[in-house]
Amino acid sequence: MNSAILWAFGAMIGWGIGDFLIQRTVRKIGAVETLLWITFFSSFALLPLIFHDLPSLTWHQIINLIILGLVGFASGFVHMKALEIGKLSVVEIILSIELPLTILLGIIFLSEKLNLNQIILIIILFIGIIMISVDFKRVDKKDFLEKGALLAILSSGLISVVNFLTALQAKEISPIMALWLPWLACGVFCFGYMISRGQTKSFIKNCRSSWKLILLMVIFDTAAWVAYVMAVAEKELSITIAITESFVVIAMILGVIFNKEKINKIQYLGAALAIIGSLSIGLISK
Repeated sequence: MNSAILWAFGAMIGWGIGDFLIQRTVRKIGAVETLLWITFFSSFALLPLIFHDLPSLTWHQIINLIILGLVGFASGFVHMKALEIGKLSVVEIILSIELPLTILLGIIFLSEKLNLNQIILIIILFIGIIMISVDFKRVDKKDFLEKGALLAILSSGLISVVNFLTALQAKEISPIMALWLPWLACGVFCFGYMISRGQTKSFIKNCRSSWKLILLMVIFDTAAWVAYVMAVAEKELSITIAITESFVVIAMILGVIFNKEKINKIQYLGAALAIIGSLSIGLISK
């Protein structure tokens, strides 16, 4: 097993635990504050690794990375809002939509190929996502979708774009730079948003009261993204994302065990199909 595959499995574990901690944090301090802490911490922590490379960046590269930061802000905000109002076990499975979307972007723009087996497994994955995101006992009601399902679907689309653009910059510039400048830009967007809404005082207050949870969250999430860019810099995007997508297994288990979340039998079956589809894609894509 080469280093890229090991990095991908590291990202899987980090994202699974990270999203569990993100949900707890966002329910305490809010979506924008949570996103600001992640981007602020990561920008500070990764600066020594890219400091000497900053002078070599071109304006074209800087603009591309800032655009990635803006997309990352939108993606992170919607993602955390979904986690704030929805079940972790449900939201994480719906986010599996990012898998086929990211692979599709890789096929279109990076000339990566998808075989028949992968296509079949992606269809199975989609069926599982539908089964877990819809409460079939309430199909005649306006709220038949699980809480946070629509936001999770929107988030998966935005995340797929972030996955693709991050992979592109990791291959073209450097893995760590593909994280650092976009995260710095995203942090600036978050801070500007908080100032406009007069939330700076609560930011400091929440830091004092929840610093242990915040620190643990940002460590796992930052480590996961570092593992992802290290993997995708060496391996095809479609293979990397297929392996990492299994993080939903970890997040779902944590949501059910620690959050005492309840999901019905159809949703369990949907989760199983989604997980099997995701894992199988990773196994057959070598």
